[in-house]
Amino acid sequence: MAEKALAQGTEELPPPVSTAPKAKRKLWFNVLVTLVAAGYLASLASSHLARVGSAVAPAALQQAPWAQSTPADVQCPAQPKALHPPKKVEWTDELRSSSIKLFQEAVQIPTESFDDNGEPDEDPRWKPFFHFQKWLGSAFPTAWKAAKIEFINTLGILATFEGSDPSLKPLLLMSHYDVTPAPPNTFDRWTHPPFSGHNDGEFIWGRGAGDDKTLLVAQWEAITYLLESGFKPRRTVILSHGFDEEEVFARRGQGRIAPYLEERYGKDGLLLVIDEGGGTSDDFFGTPFALPATGEKGYLDIVIEVGTDGGHSSVPPRHTGIGIMSQIVNTIEDHPFQPKLTKKSPILTSLFCASEHSAKFPKKWTKLLAKGQKGWDKVADEFAETTLGRAQIGTTIAVDVINGGVKVNALPELVTAQVNFRIDFDESIASTQEHVARLVKRIAKKHDLKFEAWSDNNSTIGSHYVKLKTLGIPLEPAPRTPQSGGVWELFAGTVKASLHAADGSELVVSPFASTGNTDCKMYYNLTKNVYRFVGLSAGSSFGAHTVNERSSVKGHFAIVDWVHAIIQNTDAYDGPQ
Repeated sequence: MAEKALAQGTEELPPPVSTAPKAKRKLWFNVLVTLVAAGYLASLASSHLARVGSAVAPAALQQAPWAQSTPADVQCPAQPKALHPPKKVEWTDELRSSSIKLFQEAVQIPTESFDDNGEPDEDPRWKPFFHFQKWLGSAFPTAWKAAKIEFINTLGILATFEGSDPSLKPLLLMSHYDVTPAPPNTFDRWTHPPFSGHNDGEFIWGRGAGDDKTLLVAQWEAITYLLESGFKPRRTVILSHGFDEEEVFARRGQGRIAPYLEERYGKDGLLLVIDEGGGTSDDFFGTPFALPATGEKGYLDIVIEVGTDGGHSSVPPRHTGIGIMSQIVNTIEDHPFQPKLTKKSPILTSLFCASEHSAKFPKKWTKLLAKGQKGWDKVADEFAETTLGRAQIGTTIAVDVINGGVKVNALPELVTAQVNFRIDFDESIASTQEHVARLVKRIAKKHDLKFEAWSDNNSTIGSHYVKLKTLGIPLEPAPRTPQSGGVWELFAGTVKASLHAADGSELVVSPFASTGNTDCKMYYNLTKNVYRFVGLSAGSSFGAHTVNERSSVKGHFAIVDWVHAIIQNTDAYDGPQ
């Protein structure tokens, strides 16, 4: 019955969701804000509170299989012992000074990537990237000489440090050297110029300082310090740097490097991939945690087109194409996806870990988590009372671009909107498209417009229509990284040994999730062990993608320590591959 109604576009829509503001911040919201400050999620945070009531679930999920999930389906992973590497970085004043100088120099090179960049050997805006490549080789001569250096698609950087045992699957460490543009009309808003690399004693300031050059420089420092101390890898170590991670449809950097490596090493040919992502917090419900992202949401961009007759504005229809598009946008925004916590969500796992290990985890939530899916639904309702909380546990909808009309006295003939969706772990591209089509089809029928959704052909349907199209290449939610077994113990044990809370205490390591996507999405064929973790602590990085971006000097040293340790421990690892 529901399918027939959907096909006819006749089913009744639920009332719009309430967005009345919540009067009081919850403890968990303060926790989320703290976590956001810990890593690249800083640019995604919002401090606005929003009360969210019942939402519309996609039709395909109305009888979802997660409805019968139980606590036995979700467990906090066992905490391994700290795994201390043979060597540690010996931080002298001279070495600290050299480290920060290298970090500053990297930030000073304006490797801005634009969504409309041409090919690397054609567009002059890529010129700073060639400068960066030359700088990298001169800044780290020991490592540069020891590695096999390859430039993939001209600007992708692949550095392979061959191990002595080819039977061991390689470790791959990722980072990107492109940065979001710093518009000249914002320069006067920066405390220090965006490509100055200014060191105020606490932070390095500049575009890319936090996203992602602190990690890239730390990776090269760590391998350099190891090589200079006599380290000879048994297991191959690969440093891989993309140049278009910040582009909306990034596919030319890691999108070329990953297939190249798959051809070399084969499917599942890598042991472990570590990319930018989560960090640490001294106060995850009152207890120090490390929160590597073991999954990330899916991605979908769509274009909505409304075609109507043009004409003179003195004889308008009741609703112009812009008016109809406004109704479509309002309908989509007023009927969001249902926030939910299911066994597929790393966020739910992190809450189980907090319930088990955190000093201030709400007792009410502990009781609800023990009740299975019905209890999880109640936790989800409270979790989704903020913009940030809702973004963590549901498919998000962002209407970002709208165009229509060419003159104030001429009726618009074509109106378009572009909408971005970050797809929840228990949903899919198909369920997201179905949800949108169901809503938009009713508006088209109301205005007697032909409706077409997700068609691969370029057929003409006249001048009176509403059309839904996919923009770019969509991405399903990431497969979950294993949270048990040898590689998890290697990863978590190294985190515990190399990073600590401010008071020196050991961290609890828990799965978490990214609301955004990183370049690691290109590597799912190469390993199931993908961790998004940079190692910065909360309060170490600010302003990613906006003015006054800066990253901590102390935090940079911590990243070097972390990378230095994981290279050694992975080299010594003899567990299952």
